[in-house]
Amino acid sequence: MSDEWIEIYDGVFFITISTLLFGCIGLSIKYCLRSKCDNINLCFGLITVHRNVELEVQEEMKEMELGIKDDESKE
Repeated sequence: MSDEWIEIYDGVFFITISTLLFGCIGLSIKYCLRSKCDNINLCFGLITVHRNVELEVQEEMKEMELGIKDDESKE
């Protein structure tokens, strides 16, 4: 049974699935970093992160004043 399954789904299938998985993980991380949440709780409070959002906003304002562009705006 397992040999038939491996023959049906070849390497291209697994590469495609892993690419989609890593792409979704990457977009999720990018979204989390762009969000302005200051308190984040993961695993029902097991992991707690407190971010200084005001400092990040001040840095973004300085970058805008100096004309420094993100990697996204270069595309």
